[in-house]
This record gives sequence, C-alpha cells and structure tokens, in this order.
Amino acid sequence: MSENTPAYKDIKLLPSVVFEGETLPQAIDARLAAHKIPAFSIAVIRKGEIVWTQAWGNQSSNGAKVACDTLFQAGSLAKPVTVFAAFRMQQKKLINFDHNIEQYLQRYHLPSGAQAESNPITFRNIFTHRSGIIAGGYEGYPNGSAIPTDVQTLSGLPPSNAPKLEIVAPPNTQLRYSGAGYTVAEIALQDRFEKEFDPLMQEWLLKPFGMKQASFAQPIPPKFYPQIARGHDGQGKMIPGGWHNHPEQAAAGLWATPSDMATFLIEIHRAYQQKSKLISKASMTEFLADTQDRHSYGFRRLGEEPAIFFTHNGGTRGYRAGMTINLESGDGLVYMSNSDAGANLGLEFLAAIARTEQWSIFRETTVKRRLISPDELVKFAGQYEFKEQGWKIQVLFENNGLAILFPNGDRYPLSSIVGEHFSFIHADTGVRASFMLSDAGTTIALYGQTGLKIESSSPTQ
Repeated sequence: MSENTPAYKDIKLLPSVVFEGETLPQAIDARLAAHKIPAFSIAVIRKGEIVWTQAWGNQSSNGAKVACDTLFQAGSLAKPVTVFAAFRMQQKKLINFDHNIEQYLQRYHLPSGAQAESNPITFRNIFTHRSGIIAGGYEGYPNGSAIPTDVQTLSGLPPSNAPKLEIVAPPNTQLRYSGAGYTVAEIALQDRFEKEFDPLMQEWLLKPFGMKQASFAQPIPPKFYPQIARGHDGQGKMIPGGWHNHPEQAAAGLWATPSDMATFLIEIHRAYQQKSKLISKASMTEFLADTQDRHSYGFRRLGEEPAIFFTHNGGTRGYRAGMTINLESGDGLVYMSNSDAGANLGLEFLAAIARTEQWSIFRETTVKRRLISPDELVKFAGQYEFKEQGWKIQVLFENNGLAILFPNGDRYPLSSIVGEHFSFIHADTGVRASFMLSDAGTTIALYGQTGLKIESSSPTQ
C-alpha cells in the first residue's frame, strides 16, 4: 500500500445496486468472495499522482499471493496505449494520421469494400473506430496452442479463429468498434518502422512513459510466468492454460499492472495541462477535438464539465480491467482482475473511491424493491425481437423470477423495483429493463432500445 492513504484504510464496498433498507457495506475480501474473484489490484490517482496501490487475493486458487507488481491482461486498454504511441510518431512526422493507410502497408493490403480513393481508411478513422472495418473482438488462443500471424488473422486463415476482415461502411460515417482495424494499424506500424510490435511500443511509449512492468510480448515469455495472475471464469474456475495469448497486440495484447496504466493516464493528464514533455499540445488538441457520441479515440467521456472522466474498459478471456481519469483535476482509478466477473467489482470500487474522493459520478444506484406475484411475472417470459437493431433475447421465468438470456450466453437475473411500468434491474451491473403491456403486444425497454415479444415461453422451475 502506498503512503498517505488514511482515507482508504477502512474502505468498504457496496454493490453497484443498493436496495433501500437491505444493503450494508462490506469489506473488500467479502466482495471478492461474493463475486468469486481470485485476485484484484488497483491504483488510485489524486491530483496527477498515484496515492494508493493495493492487491488482494491469489494468482490462482492454489497460487501465490498477488502483489502490486503482478501482471494482468489489460484487454482493450492496449488500444489507447497504441494510439498515443502513434501520436508520438506523428509528432516526429514519421506517420500521418490522415494519409491512406495503404501507404504504410507492405505485407497485407485491404480488400475492396466501402472505402474509396477519396475516402480512404486511415490511422485516424481506425483509432476512432470509424474506419468501417468489422471483425474482432478477439477470443485469443489458449496458452500453448498455435497462434496466427497478423495477416492470417485479418484473412481468416488457420490457425486464426477470427472471421475475415470486411469493410462494410464508408470510412468516417459510423462509430463502430473494430479490433480488426487496430490489427491493420499494427501491421502498418510494424511495416513502416521495420520492427516487431513489442519493441516498437517499448521504444515509443512504454519506456518513455515509465510503464516499467508493461509488455506487448505475445506470447509472453516464460520468465514472466511467476508474475502472472491466471485468468478465471465468472465462477472462479481457471481457464485452460491459465490465459489466452493475443497476437492481435494493438487491440488486446498488453500485459500490465494498475500502476503501469495509472502512469499512462497521468501522462495524458499532464499533456492536458501542457506540462508533458512526451505528448505535444497539438496531439492533445487532436485527441480532444475528434469526438463522436461522447467517444474520443475509444475513451468514453462520462460526466459533465468540469468533471468529465475519460474512461476505457478492457476484457479478455479470464480478465477484466478498467481505467478512468479526470483530465482537469488529475483524479482517477485503474483496476485489473483475473476474473470474467472483475468488472462488477470494478464498478463497486469506482463507487467507493468516488464517495471517498467526492467525485460527482460513479456512485451506486439506489432502488426500492417492488413485490410482483409469480403469476404476473410469467406473462413477460418469452422471446423478444429488437427488429431495428437485428437481435433477439430470451426472457426466462425461473425460480419465481425473471432473467434475461443474451445471445452471447450472458444471463442477467432481474429484480423488480419501483418505477415506470414494470421496472427491473440487474443487481450486479445496474442494467435496467422495463416491460409494458398494450393492445399492440408486450414490449421490453433495454439499453434505450425497444423489443417486441414474438414468442411466449413455458415456465422453467
């Protein structure tokens, strides 16, 4: 633990959703056990300095205790690290974010698609997720198994488990997550500098920023194995091989500690304050100006002026991570976990630190339960179609309650709460759903979208 941390000595956590008159604060170890999370590590930032680092738990169920220098997979936190390395390259006029990326590609060339000579794919629209490229989120490859080259990944060739890259929308017209776009950028940077990705990132960002433990090496060398927290599923079971390797390094291939990622955020804060020797004012101006739907180069902007927190999350098989920074005040937090359930505890930590530091956002959601009879609940069970968005969910009636089953297999048990129509909440994530009965049918409001029930379900006990 860092010094000067009296405010955190006896910190207690609440679930993301607090039920009036029911929920009591709990110790951190109790919340780890509740979520079946083997290990959790954090770094708290105040006024541009790391003021608290601590780690709880074990590398695996029978493994060594974790420490603040234990390595976790950072998942998509790799993306902004790649972006700011590229900003530094552009500062030296070695690349240009607005040039056709084909100018830099040698080993691979983009297939024909919705791009045009007058509207090409560039570093900028890749980094802002507006390239029109689809494919990736990447699943990774169990440790010890064969991994593909970047070209095999983009081409959908064995041993890749990713689909072939496609360009389905004109660049700069849609905000749409694209891990494959970052893999294109990864190839372009390696071809431009004639260097492998990890040493390239070490040279341009990790070492200059002081991210001492961080590495893009894939697969990670055995010398690092003693420092690695093994990945686990949401039930606390270690994934085969301990982790998946991610040859898609720019998109998901970073190993790091919370202190590494906090150091990265602090340098961005310093650049915002025009005190950085590494990130220029021009680069920060570009970063801040290029915003769509409150997204900036993959960061989400949460809150309102002057308390806007730039937030980014990451997840790979068996790991979850998140980071946030208020560029104005220099306050922030990084968490990393070796569990698919780690984001739930991350939200609880964010809320606890927000309370302690008196941040204006990231607070718990307080709700009041509403009792609804099983006979009423069963009416909502069935399949719902979100026609405009092209997806469906199942609402299950089980154990005298409702649960949402998503297409990816995620299951969200719902709690009935006081609210408009028939309102429900998922206690772990705070995701809300509400049902409405009308002559036109039964609908569900979820994530700001409306789904229509197209098929009823039989009760499941």
